[in-house]
Amino acid sequence: MHLRAIIVDDEELARKRLHKMIEKYKTDLEIVDEAQNGEEAVERIDTVRPDVIFLDVQMPGFDGFEVVRRLKSKPHIVFTTAYDEFALKAFEENTVDYLLKPIEQRRLDKAIGKLRRLFDQKALRLDENVERLLSRLSASPLRRLKVKVGDKIVLVDSEDVVYFEAKDKFTYLHTAEQKYIIDLTLAELESKLDGTDFVRIHRSTIINLKHLLEMVKWFGGKYKVKLKDKNRTELVVSRGYVDGIHRL
Repeated sequence: MHLRAIIVDDEELARKRLHKMIEKYKTDLEIVDEAQNGEEAVERIDTVRPDVIFLDVQMPGFDGFEVVRRLKSKPHIVFTTAYDEFALKAFEENTVDYLLKPIEQRRLDKAIGKLRRLFDQKALRLDENVERLLSRLSASPLRRLKVKVGDKIVLVDSEDVVYFEAKDKFTYLHTAEQKYIIDLTLAELESKLDGTDFVRIHRSTIINLKHLLEMVKWFGGKYKVKLKDKNRTELVVSRGYVDGIHRL
């Protein structure tokens, strides 16, 4: 067996790490290309036509599910994802496999073993059940978020989030009263949250429209928003995200 694979992930370090982990399988699995976003992935996959895609679910632009929909031919797909236990079980029960980030070598070993079996059976296409699974998962926005408080894990309802902020290599979740650190990037949050409630206003900020108090024009074609938290936080909408805020 010799499979040709492409790694798709918007984080360079994640691509390099997975590439290094796969090196132990070099006699069976060869990484022939990489892509850093959905649009680039579709182009390269349709050109290279690999046997396997290691596909990140959460990416800016359009996500891994949309990549699958746009492919002209569908090879084996191993998702890399941060979805919850229920969704992961759904993946496990179908012909699509998954790797939960941060990826563990033993879990990669299991995925490679599954790929070997599928390749031997010449089962190279996603079946209708998997297509329905992708549709269902991509249509289900994230409703609760896990945050760590000391030694405890606290669940915060997404509707209680006022805004998310990326700062000093951390992502912060702000409610009306408190601030927490969360283990998701803004790109991951943007792909998982309800797009009708949450909108990105800056490369480092996502706000919850349900907590928007007012919005006014600002200098240089920008806007400023005021939120309903206890501090009446004011944030600037950068010019690159003005089109998104215009739909309000």
